[in-house]
Amino acid sequence: MKIYNTLSRKKEDFVPIRKNRVSMYVCGPTVYDEPHIGHARSAYIFDVVRRYFEYSKFKVAFVRNVTDVDDKIIDKAKSVARDQSPNLDLKDLVKRISEKYLKSYHEAMEGLLGTRKPTNEPRAMQYIPKMISFIKLLMEKGCAYEAFGDVYFDIKKARNYGRLSNQNLAKMESGARISPGEKKHDPLDFVLWKASKKGEPSWPSPWGKGRPGWHIECSVMSSDILGDEFDIHAGGLDLIFPHHENEIAQSEGAGKKFARYWMHNGLLAINDAKMAKSLGNFITIKDFVAKHKDPDILKLLFLSSHYRSPVDYTEENIKMAKKKKETIDIFLHFTDETLGRIGKRGKKPDGDCDQRTGPPWVNGYRLRFRDAMDDDFNTPKAIAEIFSIIHRVNSLKIEDSADVYWKLKYSRDLVVELLSGIFGLSMRNGREGFDRAERALMKKYQEARKRKEFKKSDEFRRILADDHDVVAEDTKDGTRWRRKF
Repeated sequence: MKIYNTLSRKKEDFVPIRKNRVSMYVCGPTVYDEPHIGHARSAYIFDVVRRYFEYSKFKVAFVRNVTDVDDKIIDKAKSVARDQSPNLDLKDLVKRISEKYLKSYHEAMEGLLGTRKPTNEPRAMQYIPKMISFIKLLMEKGCAYEAFGDVYFDIKKARNYGRLSNQNLAKMESGARISPGEKKHDPLDFVLWKASKKGEPSWPSPWGKGRPGWHIECSVMSSDILGDEFDIHAGGLDLIFPHHENEIAQSEGAGKKFARYWMHNGLLAINDAKMAKSLGNFITIKDFVAKHKDPDILKLLFLSSHYRSPVDYTEENIKMAKKKKETIDIFLHFTDETLGRIGKRGKKPDGDCDQRTGPPWVNGYRLRFRDAMDDDFNTPKAIAEIFSIIHRVNSLKIEDSADVYWKLKYSRDLVVELLSGIFGLSMRNGREGFDRAERALMKKYQEARKRKEFKKSDEFRRILADDHDVVAEDTKDGTRWRRKF
């Protein structure tokens, strides 16, 4: 297996620290608003990476943090206090806001998208005592200094600062400025501990009341749970600088080896523009599912691009993802129906057919799928192999024979194994869940066709399609029904 390492800027053989085990830390949400489809991409992609490691017989420790104290959350709390009551306790309000939006995040990621819970989900507020101890260690090692209640990391003490983001330190310094009120020595020095401002949430520390900076939490949480050296650190491309660059500086400053491999997912755009509320193109995960009904469509959009590449959310790309889901749905319904009709007929698979993996040509697709995923999780190439299986089955001459039964059976099982087990698709059948009104219209459609009243049947077909998103498929075996994608 090869992984593109952002630190070396090349694909490297993946060699875990401990045999058959993977330790993985993913930067999680700052919980101050509803999760959007940009959050969904990062959460989903690294869920797929985790699932594939487990499919490949690795035991995975998957840690994803929660930032529940931060400037954005405090600003939200101040806004709520202004609107409701200036006497509200800001620290309590920050906690309530972070709890509310963490719940929304879980409902969206686990409830709607079906991503799995992390092995550990540490929260910043829980780790403040350990962050203070970590900062004290950095000061003892001469890598940090205190200035009027703030504590800064001394960038001059960092080895090879800028190597993750591939930037030159001198050039970075030439463009950096010290903001009014900051007492740091160098424009690139970054804050580890912030002295509290009037009314803001704060915690006691050796440097006075304050709260931790953003970067320190990930260094502390990852080393506490996974150890001073772990396999993979992952997150969005926008986190490389300064967040991940600063994590490396402070962790190495404390004498820790830190992460071996750095993985970063590309960002999501809406019609080739950055998603933002001010632009009116902000799409929450709940909004997407409410509009398109099936979260698998969003997953198929993400899988269509390599995880390191950008994804453009356009109506055309959504239509393509819907078409893929429709192809999968038709395949599953066809194979289920045909297998039920043919039956095993009491025969075993052919002599060259492995009882576990199926005929050689089916296993060939499995191996090519794995080759694609082993090559830095190349999901576009991997999913192309799944659709190759579907197209091959569609070209089979269907007859009532044991040979056809086993070809269909092994093909269907492999498609479900890969799409559900690794890509986490829900595999919800678009032919399920018709309500009473829809079934009544279906019955009227079939009765009109039986009487050869085709104008009437066409009208019922139109009503089902336009008003209920239900499509009729007329075959020699009767009418099949499915949801429109």
